[in-house]
Amino acid sequence: MSDLRLRAELALHRAGWPALAGLALLIAGLLAHLWWLPQQQGRIARMEAEYRRLAADFNRPASAQPAQDAATLLARRQSAFEATLAPRSSVPDLIKTVFGEAGKAGLTLSQAEYRLGEDKAGGYSSYQMILPVHGPYPKLRGFAESVLAAIPAAALEEVSFKREAIGNPATEARLRLVFYLKDPGS
Repeated sequence: MSDLRLRAELALHRAGWPALAGLALLIAGLLAHLWWLPQQQGRIARMEAEYRRLAADFNRPASAQPAQDAATLLARRQSAFEATLAPRSSVPDLIKTVFGEAGKAGLTLSQAEYRLGEDKAGGYSSYQMILPVHGPYPKLRGFAESVLAAIPAAALEEVSFKREAIGNPATEARLRLVFYLKDPGS
């Protein structure tokens, strides 16, 4: 055994550091192959199984999906819509919330246009606020998102942005918010 070891040491000494570096790379490559490759093959197998499951769900015919009659679906959707309606008497509180969220976002609302609309067939009213707002885009977007999060009965119906110059950090926006309200007596 010592003879074999001595020969190996002499061969490595004669070959020099490039041979040692090559041998180290070879050993590292073998270890990576023995350890990393099985892990990657397992990961590929899991991804293939997930792909097959998703493909099977996607290719399933619509008739195989749980059937729901149209009347039941319509009733569920109507019920969900009615659950988000705000009482008509809460309009002043909704407006205060909008102005409060603007303040939190660091924006000032100087004016707004208001319109009340009614949908007699639907049994609800809509209260529209048109707001001209000035400020940096991230603040405008954050303001719109926070209003929608704070008021479930609100919808952002329209948004338009205008910037005077490319270098100008302030953006002029026009937001049209709509609050969906329960009609009294419904």
